[in-house]
Amino acid sequence: MENEPKNTAGQGFGIAALVLGIIALLIAFIPCIGMLALIPGVIGIVFAIVGLNQAAQANAAKGLVVAALVISILGTTIAVVWVFALSSSSFMIKNNLEKITREFNKEFSKEYGKPFDEAIQETSKNLEKELEQLELAPDSLVNELEQIEKPGSPGEAGQAAGKALKEINKELTDTTRRR
Repeated sequence: MENEPKNTAGQGFGIAALVLGIIALLIAFIPCIGMLALIPGVIGIVFAIVGLNQAAQANAAKGLVVAALVISILGTTIAVVWVFALSSSSFMIKNNLEKITREFNKEFSKEYGKPFDEAIQETSKNLEKELEQLELAPDSLVNELEQIEKPGSPGEAGQAAGKALKEINKELTDTTRRR
């Protein structure tokens, strides 16, 4: 019996689908970017279906094409799982952040007496007023501030920073009590 030439219909698409399926499968197992496997996975599925259709019409071998289809479907499925996992976790994170923000604002308002945004604006205005007054301060205060700028020991810098912070807090406290 003579060897008949084998029909290779669909094998080109099968090889392309197999390569894309393997790429999709490899990418699918990489955390956080596994969803990108959808691209080669879906293309691999399409190529495998076209190759399978060509092989079926020409009564050619279908093993390679079926393997490519299975691997492409597997890579795509894992990528879809990543999409659902990341979307649901981002939804939960968003809800938790909103809940934390609401609780923070509620407790801040209860403690401070005003919403957080208003308190920040008020503090900013008070700081601007204090800075304007510092610009108009007498020379003795300017000399005192210049002493802080001179290099010294870390202890002196810490003392100066602590003193400045106490004064700012005192001024801010006085400002809020005046209301």
